[in-house]
Amino acid sequence: MSELLDFVLQHEEAFQNQGRLASLYADFRQQLEINPDGYHANIAAWTKALTDAARAGVIPTQGTTHDLLNIRTADDLARALQHPQYGKPTCLPAVFHEAVQKKEMMLLKDFMSSTASIYKTSWIPTPWSALQWSLRTVGVLGKASPPDKLAVRNYVVLRNVEVAGDEILKAMKEHTSTADRVLSRRNFLERFSHALNPTAPLTNNDLNIILVYLHRDKQAISYDARTIKFKPEHEAQPLPITEEDAAIAGLRDTLANINNQIPPLMEKIASADAAAREAVASKQMVRAKAALRSKKLAETALAQRSDVALQLEGVYAQLQQAADQVEIVEAMRAGAAALKGLNEKVGGAEGVQGVVDAVNEQMATTEEITNIINETDSTVDEVDIEDEFEALERAEKEKKEQEEAAKTASKLAQLEEAERKQREQQAKDAAAAAHKHSGDEVVEKKVEQASQGIAKMSFQQQDEQAEYEENERVSAYA
Repeated sequence: MSELLDFVLQHEEAFQNQGRLASLYADFRQQLEINPDGYHANIAAWTKALTDAARAGVIPTQGTTHDLLNIRTADDLARALQHPQYGKPTCLPAVFHEAVQKKEMMLLKDFMSSTASIYKTSWIPTPWSALQWSLRTVGVLGKASPPDKLAVRNYVVLRNVEVAGDEILKAMKEHTSTADRVLSRRNFLERFSHALNPTAPLTNNDLNIILVYLHRDKQAISYDARTIKFKPEHEAQPLPITEEDAAIAGLRDTLANINNQIPPLMEKIASADAAAREAVASKQMVRAKAALRSKKLAETALAQRSDVALQLEGVYAQLQQAADQVEIVEAMRAGAAALKGLNEKVGGAEGVQGVVDAVNEQMATTEEITNIINETDSTVDEVDIEDEFEALERAEKEKKEQEEAAKTASKLAQLEEAERKQREQQAKDAAAAAHKHSGDEVVEKKVEQASQGIAKMSFQQQDEQAEYEENERVSAYA
């Protein structure tokens, strides 16, 4: 199973149902007349699968790299989609035909050569399109049918192009410096190669497509064979490439080349040092000296490259500063020109002073006219106004006094009620206390009576005992 087929079966929901899979691999072109809904559903499923597969970088190409924005329709594509059970898909010609009709894909040659934006639509039909519409209306010319065979062509996947373009422009918002907006083609690929897919980089073919899209359709860049320049956000159109832009791009490429040479030199120094130590340990002096010479040469080259890189970084920093200053001065110049134009429109300081004087004069005239009109009005008796005002004040004062009296009476009534309740409660408490006291006296009397009875019984017992003893003594004597 090919990488492309495995991706489609694993990631596309429409291809995970066996019944649907048989329909997708069958020749469903005749369904356009008898079952148009099913026909367009299958077309949409295949279009999405091919678009996602291209973005994932699994579409086969002629070289070793895989284009993300371009699909080449050749036998390699049909073989890569061949299913073990259902064979090659016979519907690919209809899929690409319908994708072009729906503007989801576009022939590469048409995309690259067109001078009009892909988003531009004209409400004025051309003579040929008007003739075609008329022929279709009367039934002489029918709708274009899908081809029977898949021709070898290159199709641009517009959805992937739009996503990549949006990601690139979003990333460029972080770069506000003028020099940072100027890139070489190589630097552009290094910076944005993974804008569409983190694991699959853009190819040179993809670069050509995305540059045309950003320049023609998004109007975000200007570019030539070597240099790419992004426009600032405040500008409507990108400025053309200048010699300074080409110099900045070339300097950045040179600096990148030198920086790429430094890591191998460092590895070479480390390797030569290890070889020299090993040779000394094994008593191989000739080999050790050769390794040390190699290390010395690499260190000299590294020092030279580092110095050159440092100098180029300084030059680039100066270029960046100078470019920013140019932009600042241009903005100031444009602002000065705008201010001059506005000042000329108001006539300068003298013109403004004249306008202010005229306004003041007219305001004085208006006030004078108002005073004249007011003199003709009937005068108002101020004494009547004062009397009526005093009457209103007295009425308001009496109203407030009545309200205060009512509030005071209400508070007094509440206090009297509270005092009455308090007196009743105190009377209840006193009665309860008195009742409790009388009960305690009765208990004390009963206790005292019981004590006296017990004492009396004790005395009686003592008297009876004495009398008994006396009787016993008398009997004994007798």
